Amino acid sequence: MPKTLSKKDPNLVAAVNRLKRGQRIWGLLLIGLGGLTEWAAASEHPAAGLPLIAVGLFAFVWAEPAVLAAVAVAVAFSIVPSINPRLTILGPDPLRAAMVGSTIELIALIVGKALIVLTASSQFLFYRFLYGTARASNDEPEMAIIPQMVPNRTDGLARSARWIGLLGLALSALGVLFIYTVPGAYVTPLLGEMAGSLGVVAIGLGVGCAFSPTDERTAALTSVVLGLVAYGLGAAILLAL
Repeated sequence: MPKTLSKKDPNLVAAVNRLKRGQRIWGLLLIGLGGLTEWAAASEHPAAGLPLIAVGLFAFVWAEPAVLAAVAVAVAFSIVPSINPRLTILGPDPLRAAMVGSTIELIALIVGKALIVLTASSQFLFYRFLYGTARASNDEPEMAIIPQMVPNRTDGLARSARWIGLLGLALSALGVLFIYTVPGAYVTPLLGEMAGSLGVVAIGLGVGCAFSPTDERTAALTSVVLGLVAYGLGAAILLAL
């Protein structure tokens, strides 16, 4: 029977501390990017930076490995307005606006964000083992079991992500209705942006929970699907205007 490592194992304790420090850095990064987006575009796009700020706050406050997936997803979707300024979900990108059309700088910005996505994703895949591996299946039955080193909030996060996805879907449906009933209304693009933004948060939390030990994997996967649909409809609304 495999042994269970001690919670006082120095390697595990060091990993928890690295997780906390790393998530504070990601949190500050996303809060800063979201705040910059709000400062640059709040008058026309009041909800643009709020999802980044929200995910950043979660990352800063909680040592929750699943939130690392949400960080990666949020930054990944923030690449879209960098490439296509018309898709202002999580945008417009203030960093691109500051580049004044420089193609080389734009490529550098996209590559930089892609590296952030890759790094946060890799950290998520590594640190999720701090939830504990007693329930994990592997090909080495004698491998030592890692005890739960951090609080596991994935059940609640998965259910919350599902509600966030449902709200995003509802707002996107309302936005589509406005296109056909009240064309040109100021609120229509805002509904598209809010729907897509909620979709991004639902996708990120859903992915993080689905690939972590949880009893709510169905809710997590449902939130990913709802988030994708909400984002797709939100993007379609913006492109239709």
